[in-house]
Order: sequence, then C-alpha cells, then structure tokens
Amino acid sequence: MKFTTFYFLALIFSSQVSLAQNNGGNTSLVDHLIEFSKTSSITGREEQAASYIQALFKNADLEKDKLGNLILTIGTGEPRRLITVPLDEPGYVVSEILDDGYLKINPVGSGHNGNLYHQFLQGHEVNISTEKGSFIGVSTVPSAHFEGTRTPSENNKEVFKWQEARLDVGESTALDVTKKGIQLLDPVTLNKKPVIIGNTFIAANSAKTKSAAIALAMVAQQLTKKNIKGTVVVAWTALELINSKGIETVINNYGVFDEIYRFNRFLESDEVNNNKLVVNSTLLNRNTNNLVAVKPTTSFRMPASTVEFTKQRIYEYGFPSLYPETPVELVAISDIENLIAHWITIFGTEKKRTELPLVNRTDNLGAYNSFQNEHILISSLIDQYGVSGDENKVRELILSKLPIWANPNVDSKGNINLTFGQGDEHIVFVAHMDETGYVVDSIKDNGTLLLQPRGGMLNWLWEAQPALIHVNGNPIDGVFEPRADYKTAIKRSFTEPLAVNAGFTSKNQAEEAGIREGSTTVTMPKKMIRLSENRATARGFDDRVGCAALLMSLSDLNPDLLSQKVTFVWSVEEETGLSGSSFAAKTLSNATTVYPIDTYVSSDDPYSSETFANCPLGNGAVIRVLESINFISRANLKETQSLAAQNKIKVQYGMTVGGTDGQAFLGYGIPSIPLSWPGRYSHSPIEVMDYRDMNNLVSLIKALLKESK
Repeated sequence: MKFTTFYFLALIFSSQVSLAQNNGGNTSLVDHLIEFSKTSSITGREEQAASYIQALFKNADLEKDKLGNLILTIGTGEPRRLITVPLDEPGYVVSEILDDGYLKINPVGSGHNGNLYHQFLQGHEVNISTEKGSFIGVSTVPSAHFEGTRTPSENNKEVFKWQEARLDVGESTALDVTKKGIQLLDPVTLNKKPVIIGNTFIAANSAKTKSAAIALAMVAQQLTKKNIKGTVVVAWTALELINSKGIETVINNYGVFDEIYRFNRFLESDEVNNNKLVVNSTLLNRNTNNLVAVKPTTSFRMPASTVEFTKQRIYEYGFPSLYPETPVELVAISDIENLIAHWITIFGTEKKRTELPLVNRTDNLGAYNSFQNEHILISSLIDQYGVSGDENKVRELILSKLPIWANPNVDSKGNINLTFGQGDEHIVFVAHMDETGYVVDSIKDNGTLLLQPRGGMLNWLWEAQPALIHVNGNPIDGVFEPRADYKTAIKRSFTEPLAVNAGFTSKNQAEEAGIREGSTTVTMPKKMIRLSENRATARGFDDRVGCAALLMSLSDLNPDLLSQKVTFVWSVEEETGLSGSSFAAKTLSNATTVYPIDTYVSSDDPYSSETFANCPLGNGAVIRVLESINFISRANLKETQSLAAQNKIKVQYGMTVGGTDGQAFLGYGIPSIPLSWPGRYSHSPIEVMDYRDMNNLVSLIKALLKESK
C-alpha cells in the first residue's frame, strides 16, 4: 500500500514522541558514530566507509556492486520500498608531488560549500589513503612569528583557497614520498577528530551523512529480524557528490519502487535536539510540530541521468545541525535516534534497542623504527596541556622525569629550578613549559564561552575545530565555533572573539561545571604524530622539545664531576611576556652565560622568503645569532661553533623572528646564547620538527656541561 501524506506526518509525530521519552542514549550508537566518523570516504573512493558497514552485516546477504554501492534486500513481494543513505563525503586527491616533497591537492566532486570550506583544511593534519594504508600529513601554514614581516600579512589576505594548499608528509624529495606509497590521485581528507559533547551531540566532518549511515545500519539490523510486509531494499550508495550514479544504479537494478526514502545532506535546519525531523519541502511542503520542511541548499549532480526522479515517489530526510559543512558539523544524538525510530515505524514495526557488532577498525599509519625513546619522551610532554599561566600538568611531568639525584625547587612564580655542579662559572639553561592557547574571557547567558588569546596565533586556524576546556584536570569537550558568516566570509582572519560551544545552555550551567572567567584555559586536543622516520608533527613543540632536550641532557650525567655550576630552569609564561624567566633572572643574576633552549622559526617551508631564517630541518641544531631582541657576539658564536666541531655535532646558525627567555638575563649583563632546533609552522596546530636536529641540540647542551679532568 502507498503511504498517504497524512500517514507520513503521523509517523513522524508518533516516532518522535516515543523517543522523547527514552533519550537515555544508546551506547552502541555513540560508539559507532565516533568510529564511523573517522573513516575516509571521498566520493568515488568510499572503500573505508563501505568496509565498516560490511563488517556490521557479516551474517547477512549484503551485496556490493561494481560501483561500490552496498545493497541489502529484506523481505519479498509488494510494496517495494527503497531506503538509502550516501556513503561519500567531500574531499581531495593528491594532484602533484613536487620535487621538494610537498604535495598539491585538488577537490573531487561537489559538496565543498561555503567560502571557508578549504580554509578549514589549512594548518591541520590530513589523512592520505593509499593502497598501503593511511598516512598522516599536514596542510602547511605560514609561521605566525613571520606575520610582522609579510606584505601583505596573512591576516589581511582573502580567504584561503585550495590552490594554495601544500601538504607536508615529512619527506624532502618526490622520490621519498613515492617510496612511502603515496601516489597521484590518492584521497585526502582532514584527519578526523569526532567529538561527543555532553553525551548530547556529535560534532565531526560530514556528521549528518556519517550519522545517517549508522542510523540506517541500525534500522536494517532490526528489520532483518522482523517479518515485514513487502520488500525493503536498504542501500548505502556511492558517487553521490560526483555524478549520483550510485543511487541511479540501485533504482535501475532493484526497482521499480513504490516509495523511496532518501537521506539528503543538503537539508539544513538549526533546530537541533528539539524533536524535529527535516524533510524536503519541494517534495512535502507542510510543517508540523515535529517536522521542518526546507529546500535543499544544493542540488545533486546528475549528468546524463538514467532515472526520472520527478516521477519517483521520494521522501527526503535530513538532520537539524549546527555549523553544517564544517569540520565540527554538529548533530544531536536524540535526532539520530528519532530518525531511526521513524524509519523503523514506516516499515510496520516498533523500535527496540539494537546493538550493532563491534568493528575492529585500524588505521595503518606507518611503522617507524628510529628515535623511539625521543618520541616517547616528547610525546608524553605534548600530551600535557599548559597554556601560559596554567602549566601545572607540564610541571608535574617534568618533575617526575628528573634523575634520582636531582633536588629541584619550584619558585613562587611556578618555574622549576634545578642547580647542580660546582665551580666559579655558573651557566643557566632555560626552556619554557607554557604553550599558546586561550582563556575564557566571559560566559554568555546562553552558555557560550568567549575567549581571549594567550600568545600570538593566527586565529582562523582555531575556528571550526574540536576544543578542550581545562577544568580541574578533567577536560570538557567542545568545539570552537566558526564565525557567523563562514559561508560568505571574504577575509582569512576575523575580529570578533573566538567562541566555544561546550553544550552548556546557560552561564550558570557553565559555572557549575567549573568554568571560571579569566582563568579557565581552552585548547585544541593534541597528539604527537610521526610523519616519517625523521620527522613528527604536534601542537606545542614550542617549547616541549626544549623541555625534553634539557631532560635528555641529564641522562648519564654525574653532577659531582662537573667543573662549573649549572642551573636548569623550566619557565612559565614565556608566550605572554617572558614573566617566568624575568622572575628567575633576579635570583640568577650571578650567572656567567644563559642558554635559552627554544624553537628556531625556520623559513624551510613552502611559503617563507629565504632571505633569513634559512636553517633547513635535518641539518642540525641552530645557534640563534640574530633575533628580534638579541644579537650574540662573534666571539660567543665562534666559541659555540668550535665546541660543536670538536664534538662532531651538526650545527647551523642564522637569524629569525621572535625572542627567548634569555632577554631578562641581558639586563643583568649576562650574555644570552639561544640554542635551538629548526621548526616549521610556528604557533600552529601542526608544528614540525626533525629528531636528528633535536639530538644534535642535546649533544650540544651536554658538550657545554664541562666535566673535570
């Protein structure tokens, strides 16, 4: 029997009421939403997503056709009905491998909607799917430190375009890139980081489509266990964003259908978590308390169509969402459950709790054999969060890593001071524990957090990304909201305060969760990731690599054999004005030399002019001879170079932008000789370092620690 419009509306109402009474959540649903959201499925290359769905139906007659569609036929006879969700998502492919190892990309198909769509890629990790498995790279971004030297500045440029993108996969030649297994036309997406907010929302790339695919799996799983009237063809279709031939093939090969129930990603409504379903108003132009009828924002590509869609009886559904077509597209879990319940009710059965089998999904991100100890140490430091003024977790970890003989003290400012050795000469090494990030400046009445930066950053790299609000050692998940006009913006940067949605509905609720104006810090999630045998990426290498270098230089050291007095300082609040080192310098004014250990912002990237900062990654440690606020003497340069040569340590020297913790010591007449490793993409989420440079830096620090004859 064909459904009337009245019955269609009644089903929407009844299914949503029943779910409103049972919104306790479905653990299986949430688990699968998270894992499936991590899959890569750019249009035409949907294999990862298809494999996941196939794993859910190992014991069912799930077919995969030649175009990549997945089809499950349930029941027999009339009526014949089709229910379908697309598998694909917008994305890119590798379009060129450059001689210097960088990659160019090109969009595939449609769906890259909004002026900032491509800009959300800049400065973030990407996933490259190859025949050998997945590899992580980074979508490069100019270093924030060079912003004052640029004409025009990045802040004044128009929005980022995909033609500007260069991917860094940790290699220096095209040959090394191809040896990894990366080839032309390999798919590229953002490295997916889905977020569950308050057990209420999921925010992720293509969250609506990914959630609908899992919802359909739940529906199919239940329908296979019921006696249903007629035939239901369940299809997860490929190719929607490039030519729509997936759904055409299913209709042609499995039809004729009495009704088609289709998920449409281009139906938009912001009535999230409000017991609403979204439908296509051009097919059903009627509103009820539980139905939002809207027109699609985008039409499907249907070149040389073999199906007369206007003659099909089609009902199109969508999810209400916030921030659609961004990396934090947000959908309410209750709305996903509503759609599951509604679809099940359509086919004459009642919703029951459905558990899908677990899927053991693994990403082959490359196996690396070198620098294991270095990676473990730096990674442990990166895992700690420490925005300027909130360095406690970093401090605790460093204290726990000190050798047994160490007798450190933590001063009233929060710096760690470790003095050892003996002699008339007193040398000081300083690395800072803090990182750039944000602090909650104010809380709006609706619970939105407005932020203030701590440290210099390119603000657009943070919008439309996952967020962590650091409260009493228990971070709260949220998202950095995109600017209100992200679909039409014309400038790269924005002037309004960055905002975070953590699921709070009022200022009081946020405060009850522990959020404090002026003190609660906010960052992105972060993780150190190997790019290659020699290189890695993370947010916060500045200055966790420096902190690690000091710790590593203490290994196998006998302080009783030193012929000079040495103080190691792990300082606070470097990024917001060098206040930690300024405090420490007052008590260390008898020092003979200070060696700040901090990143050297290198021009070794695809953007910066090589008229300065030309110290490439992989060529050794760096002596920062000239920076914005210091110029070391020729004598100190030559002495340091000579020491490195005697110990066969690779070093470079040069000028760069920025300053270090040595500045305050200069005020007491103490020479500052900054020592560094070259880094790319400073103060961004994707800083890149080379382990070989760090090890040369550690060797140089050890050489400066003189042992008695």
